[in-house]
Amino acid sequence: MVLGVKILGISGSIRHGNSEYLLLKPLESAKKVAPDLIITEFVSTAGLIINPCIHCLACVDHRRCIIKDDFEDLFNKWLEADAVIYSIPVFHLGIPAHFKAFIDRLGQTLFAKYLDKPPKLLKVIGVITQGTDLGGGEELTAIQIISHALVMGCIPVAGDPPESYIGAIGWTRRSPLPDAIERLATERDPDANTTIKAAESLGRRVAYTTLIIKNGVGVLADLLSKDPWYSLYLSKIANQP
Repeated sequence: MVLGVKILGISGSIRHGNSEYLLLKPLESAKKVAPDLIITEFVSTAGLIINPCIHCLACVDHRRCIIKDDFEDLFNKWLEADAVIYSIPVFHLGIPAHFKAFIDRLGQTLFAKYLDKPPKLLKVIGVITQGTDLGGGEELTAIQIISHALVMGCIPVAGDPPESYIGAIGWTRRSPLPDAIERLATERDPDANTTIKAAESLGRRVAYTTLIIKNGVGVLADLLSKDPWYSLYLSKIANQP
């Protein structure tokens, strides 16, 4: 039996617009890889309230974050997914503050939940970034997400060359409009179309890699059961309908 996978797409923008538009591209291409085996879910952080970590360390005692806002629901979706594709705008050469708050609390909560020994999640991670200026921090932001993936015991992947090196990277040609990239794509702007192609191939690579990993773990379950670091992933497979 081939195991199916769930791919979660998270738009990390404070508004509805370019990040959401680009995120739909890899989710659509991922689904096409194996429609009967792949479930995709789209989540936008626009309108969500996610406060910053205050380093209260209550999570160490409670094994969860005690701040009451929209974090926990997104945390649970993230933990459940087999793969996550992030689509993020660039703010000050990096991740925007409200989404960095989610990343900070995600890491802190997971490490507290497992007493600083979080299991190897083997979650496949893809990243899309876009900003106003060419060379305005898009690749730096993507590298931040790749670093986050490694810290969390996840596996970052890219799309296909020549469009994708570390993910899908784009810019709005200095336009502040929330639909700037969609407008540019309609005008057949080469940079916008390259970003879209990169996003689409990213979705395919995330889909294939996630299927390979999950089904490979299933085949090697007896061997991996000897290593406690893989216990959570093995439990997820065992409980999958």
